[in-house]
Amino acid sequence: MKVVVVGCGKFGVRVSEYLSRQNHDVTVVDSDRETFHSLSEEFTGRKVCGVGYDKDVMNEAGIAMADVVISCASSDSLNAVIASIAKNIYHVPTVIARMYDPTRARMFESMGIYTVSITRLGVDNIMEYLEDNRSWRVIRKLGNDDVLLLKVRVSETLEGMRLSELSVEGKMNPVALERKGQSLLPEADTCCEYHDMLYLAVRRDYLVQARERLQL
Repeated sequence: MKVVVVGCGKFGVRVSEYLSRQNHDVTVVDSDRETFHSLSEEFTGRKVCGVGYDKDVMNEAGIAMADVVISCASSDSLNAVIASIAKNIYHVPTVIARMYDPTRARMFESMGIYTVSITRLGVDNIMEYLEDNRSWRVIRKLGNDDVLLLKVRVSETLEGMRLSELSVEGKMNPVALERKGQSLLPEADTCCEYHDMLYLAVRRDYLVQARERLQL
């Protein structure tokens, strides 16, 4: 994955070095060049000095091609701005923001931005989210948990497939689609596009078959 980490404090250093050790393409952005000295000699990623929401800085960091943006600056407000830009302007598939304010965190979760608070969540949680839930995430359990609402990123292999082809009567149904920041209600002839976020209602006893059908 190509990852842009904004903020080179203790948390940003831990995330960046972990991802670098996993052979991901990591770029760290911070407005204070001195913070880069906290990175170990083993860190193989790039370092870009500048304000995280500056257009030129983000372009230099390669945000247009990023798979993931993690904003972990010291300010909730700054993380909110950076996450919003990454999600809504550059349409980065996965955006993670550190938030201390639980109200703001809930608001951003509803916008499809994953939030973490280091008071209760750490690097392990981010890694679990990125590695295990990158393409598939249960976002709600309905009723007695027999039906799950899934958020799935459309892969290249599904590009061009009609949503009607993903519907299995009584087992799985597409309920919404998010494309370039816009939410859509699916129609029978709507076709998937690469990096769409697809929301599906799936019966728990059909999860294995659903993963196979979605080619995940």
